[in-house]
Amino acid sequence: MNGILQRNLLALSASDPDLADRVSKARPDPAVLLETARSGAPVPVLRRESGALALHSRMDPEREADRLAEAYPGGGFIVFLGLGAGYGIRPFLERPATGGVLVVEYSLGLLRAVLELFDLAPVLSDRRVRLLADPDEATLERAIFEAYIPILTGDLATVPLRARVDADPDLFSEAVEAVRRVISRVSDDYSVQAFFGRRWFSNTVRNLYAAEKPVRPMPPIREAVVTAAGPSLDDLIPDLERMRRDRFLIATDTSLGALLARDIRPDAVVSIDCQHISYYHFLTPVPGEVPLVLDLASPPSVARRARRIHFFSSGHPFCRFVSAHFRPFPSLDTSGGNVTHAAVSLAETLGARRIFLYGADFSYPQGASYARGTYIHRYFRIRSSRKTPQEGLFASFLYRNLQVDRERDPDGTFRYVTKPLQAYRQRLEGFAATLSAELVPVRGRGVEIRVPAAYSGVRPEPSRLSLFAPGRASCSAREFLETYRDGLAGLPELAPPSILTLRGLPPERQDLWTTLLPAAAALRRGLGETQIPARELMERTRTWALEIVSAELEAGR
Repeated sequence: MNGILQRNLLALSASDPDLADRVSKARPDPAVLLETARSGAPVPVLRRESGALALHSRMDPEREADRLAEAYPGGGFIVFLGLGAGYGIRPFLERPATGGVLVVEYSLGLLRAVLELFDLAPVLSDRRVRLLADPDEATLERAIFEAYIPILTGDLATVPLRARVDADPDLFSEAVEAVRRVISRVSDDYSVQAFFGRRWFSNTVRNLYAAEKPVRPMPPIREAVVTAAGPSLDDLIPDLERMRRDRFLIATDTSLGALLARDIRPDAVVSIDCQHISYYHFLTPVPGEVPLVLDLASPPSVARRARRIHFFSSGHPFCRFVSAHFRPFPSLDTSGGNVTHAAVSLAETLGARRIFLYGADFSYPQGASYARGTYIHRYFRIRSSRKTPQEGLFASFLYRNLQVDRERDPDGTFRYVTKPLQAYRQRLEGFAATLSAELVPVRGRGVEIRVPAAYSGVRPEPSRLSLFAPGRASCSAREFLETYRDGLAGLPELAPPSILTLRGLPPERQDLWTTLLPAAAALRRGLGETQIPARELMERTRTWALEIVSAELEAGR
């Protein structure tokens, strides 16, 4: 093993020992040659049947790299397609604003040959750099998700090493598609955080005193009925009344009013919306001892509308932190972005082997928005007038969407479909494929929900399932808030590059900063300053969070 290779493998092993071991065992690609550019810099060349293909400029590879970097000003998170001799990466690493670099290479033999010829230790040892060799699409997507934090790293850009991509266009086109999918998903997640991040945090803080109270566990079940609030629920009520016998009825918060208006009492109600408007679903309180299964990030005003509250932890960073350091709460899958998805998750968590789904239209059949008895009918009735009739309010509600498509069935019925509702349906269909229970959508006038004909996997017997209830609290809510406040106040500033400062902290301090990321996205949106430095943004967010926690501690006295 020559000295250059040994130095490179040593640098690589610090961040990825498995890859370093794979490279050390690989056979170098004999088609990799070495030439000298006119500037005197060495250049790797690939020998092909069509001729020799230089991976960098034969004139001046360093000048070429500077020009490439000039085309991508501002730093951010960079995905490099092809490593080459590392010339293109170095100018980006010289920028403090570069938050992360992910290099994708599809030939282990080529990588071994290059690392024998070029000293890339300064690149490979930079903590912002991660090298992937021969990744499949799932590995590539996961690597980007783990490394890319928009609020700290900035925008994501894909930078191709053109000659390398041209040598294996099919492989790198797959990488480009994987990056596009990740950008789309991250963009969606970030947009949600920008709208709700501060509410998630403040609502969770304000729910903690209620969340420390003891609660009676919810027992396992065998079959469940879940009600959504689509207009088809009106047509399906007779069938629902028959089906719910001897089955556990879980109502979404939107459907609760429709059920109570027909004297149907659910066995549990689920709510996940962090917005205050969700209070309108509970103008008629949850009856008696019916448990309200509530996201920790739900408005505190909603928690006061039921006698029996079961808080659960969603995927928000602060909720996860609370569950890890205050009290372990059960978790539900809220990745679908809608309460029907979460209600199905509750049914499976309780052990249901079959879940019947009513009223999940994911559309507007004949232009109708919700089943009768839901909050929106009362809301629009109060606000209607001769100049603004209910029909106009419902139409405005429908056409607030940027794109509305109309679908027609052979029998002449029709429905309106929007992109958000399509996304909800698709996520539920994907979720159904992973369930160990059978999901049985009972279709009305809405869109068809395509689910597997049968479920796979084996559920434990209900008697063996853990009960749906929080674990024992490790401290009081007040003690947790005081400890969290003090820990947050004692964090060091995230000096640029902020992502490196964060990853250099002990895990417990990284977790504290991470609890603020969704709130930081929301604060940035509120300020209207997309270019605010990450360091300043995180400091403003910390100040805001400390004010929220201190106010709750004061109110808790």
